[in-house]
Amino acid sequence: MIIVDERNFIKKALEDQGLNLFDYYDGHQLISVKDFTELDLKRRAEVVLIDVVSILARPKLFEPFKALLNTFYGVIFFYEEGNEGAAKWLEEQTAFLPKIIGAFSLPMTELRWNILSNQLQFFWTMIQEQKQLQKHMVEFSDELNQVLLNAESEMGRAKKIHEALVPKRSEEIKGVQFFNKYASGEGSGGEFYDLIQGQGKVYQVLVSSESYLISSSLIGLLNQHKQKNFDPQNFLQEAEADIATINGSKKKVAKVGVTVLELDLSQLTLRVWGQNNAELYSQSKGKIEVSTDRPIPLERGEKLIVFSSGFLFNWMESKKKQDIYAFIKNHQGLNPHELLTEFFFQVRQDGDSEFLKKDATVVMMEVNRHGMHQV
Repeated sequence: MIIVDERNFIKKALEDQGLNLFDYYDGHQLISVKDFTELDLKRRAEVVLIDVVSILARPKLFEPFKALLNTFYGVIFFYEEGNEGAAKWLEEQTAFLPKIIGAFSLPMTELRWNILSNQLQFFWTMIQEQKQLQKHMVEFSDELNQVLLNAESEMGRAKKIHEALVPKRSEEIKGVQFFNKYASGEGSGGEFYDLIQGQGKVYQVLVSSESYLISSSLIGLLNQHKQKNFDPQNFLQEAEADIATINGSKKKVAKVGVTVLELDLSQLTLRVWGQNNAELYSQSKGKIEVSTDRPIPLERGEKLIVFSSGFLFNWMESKKKQDIYAFIKNHQGLNPHELLTEFFFQVRQDGDSEFLKKDATVVMMEVNRHGMHQV
């Protein structure tokens, strides 16, 4: 509680009535009008008691005085009974000072003192409860911040483990070799890649998402579809439904890309299902456009490289700004493992973090020159 009283008028009256025995009086601060106007402009969970005569004696300080009043929880004015100038000034200021919670003329009856005492006790109790609540909120905020820091640390460890365990993968299916490499990124969500062998076909599923929840849902959905004859159209329909459901419950819609590359092993043709936010390059022909309705034939000895949206983002963010196909042509003498390693070296070498900015995946397909395929 602050008392603005240059003539000790309020303080003496409060103590004469024994109000100095109450809790709200402890720690009170008695200051001048000038000191009051020099307080910082910030919100204060306090009630201020003001002697009107002290204010009227400092007319030049009216405006800064009024500005400071709005920073307090409430204001109570006091003046002598019969002081018409003080009463008139208060009446004029009522419209401009919304923080006024009381005005008393002294001396007062015992009933009025009881009302004032109860009023001060009520506001003091409410302010103490607010301070206690704020303390609990600060403690809760600190605890929550620590939980988030721990979660971030655990997520970093999980990404390190994941990247260490599955950095590269290679597999040969009926004359076609498949290679892929993955690197973790700092952003939320992530990417994952899977290779599914069907009847005469191989499906490569590449998912990129800004949401861990969506990534987790799609991994579970993909595992269900792998238990039966995988159908890219059915998988994509259910994936789109899951994505729409999860995004529908969020304020910020997460971007998601689901691409399924279907390779017909007998015909050696490649088609793409889903949202093709990845880019495909032939080592001999450059960038190629593939769709569901327009499959492309692959030639013996051909190498096809698929770059995920995350890898493309990291490539564009790298300092060298290299043309990706020119880079492929300049390194065509490397074997698939060496070429994949070189790709990720390029996006890592200028970074300050142990992670890329986003998860990144690169997939390669190489058709065996001596493989037996239907012509």
